[in-house]
Amino acid sequence: MRIFRFNEIDSTNTFLKNLKEKENYDIAIAKTQTLGRGRRGNKWFSEEGGAYFSFLLKEDKNIAFEEYTKLSLVIGYSLMKTLEKIEPQLEFMFKWTNDIYLFDKKLSGILIEKIGEYFVIGIGINLNNEIKKDVENIAISMGKITLKKYKVEEIIISIVENMKKDLHFYFNGNWEIILSDLNKKNYLYEKNIKISFENGEEKKGIGLNIHRSGELRVKIGGKDEFFNIGEIHISKN
Repeated sequence: MRIFRFNEIDSTNTFLKNLKEKENYDIAIAKTQTLGRGRRGNKWFSEEGGAYFSFLLKEDKNIAFEEYTKLSLVIGYSLMKTLEKIEPQLEFMFKWTNDIYLFDKKLSGILIEKIGEYFVIGIGINLNNEIKKDVENIAISMGKITLKKYKVEEIIISIVENMKKDLHFYFNGNWEIILSDLNKKNYLYEKNIKISFENGEEKKGIGLNIHRSGELRVKIGGKDEFFNIGEIHISKN
């Protein structure tokens, strides 16, 4: 595992994607990113003081590719568990498919991309950073709640080490245990939600549990529908 450190970079995901000689669990860490992004090209504000990093996960050809379709859920589970160890008094919630929420605001986001035989897993966490006024109604910084100054790189290394263990746990047949924990912290459960499709279509319903397939179950018009990871994005009404 190598660590690449940057004071400023366009995107840690982009750096690892372009890295010619890749190694499993290489990490790129940046104090700030100029082109930080989330899923579907959404901008991620990367103010100094937050944790902005990406790491590589090499695909194991002995594992069915179908198992990797739940990767964002497993990574989200592991991140949430690590944050709970750091601040056990806080109530972290998992927002399907890839966000961690705190006090009804976004604390962390995850972006997973694939290049060749590697997954590039990018994570942004609001730790010590200030939240811009134009997003303070939807985003939150952990340090502003706890009034602590976190050692960012120490936390990043701890997160990646825990993810190694949790990925091993998952790939060894423990998805049902992970799923149970995710559903206990399912931020969308029984919330009125809007489902927006890329073609502009929208549906409204009530969020239910995360299915064992990794899909989100939503009650729409009196019946249950299931939505795939990557098929849609969900925003609170």
